[in-house]
Amino acid sequence: MADTGWTMSTDTPSGTDSRIDRWVRGIADRWVAGATERWAGRDPTTPVRGWYSDVDDRYRRATVAVWAAALLCYGLGDTGLTTVVLALGGFEVNPVARAFIAQLGYPGLAVQKGLVVAVLAGVWRHYPTVGGLSADPWRLVVPAVAAVRGVQLVVIHVSNVTALV
Repeated sequence: MADTGWTMSTDTPSGTDSRIDRWVRGIADRWVAGATERWAGRDPTTPVRGWYSDVDDRYRRATVAVWAAALLCYGLGDTGLTTVVLALGGFEVNPVARAFIAQLGYPGLAVQKGLVVAVLAGVWRHYPTVGGLSADPWRLVVPAVAAVRGVQLVVIHVSNVTALV
């Protein structure tokens, strides 16, 4: 596995890591390091990377997986299929998204989705906790709700596309 410049716990309940666990962790480490180097243009230990390194080791893989599902289903799936529905003569039901589209066209839809994801990330980042307990298992609800809503919207859009074609 390539050295990413930082380490993370490799302990599992059984005390051993499977090859798949190490592979997934290596991919996540490289993705985070690469993304922060590109976005921040600085050393990978910049605060941009803090969202991932502050997560309890037990919840890191789940955090990456749930956020990936949210971005894939809600961010890309809904946005992409909304543009297809609009191109086929459908319309946007969400009044906020409709206002962004009216002002900026299709890029307005991407801006609106970006703002929603930014608000979700802010809520996730500052999710409250009780006492000294970790907020990590509970704050996974934030991207999970976006992922489930994204799946629902993708199913609705696929139905709309089949009706419009």
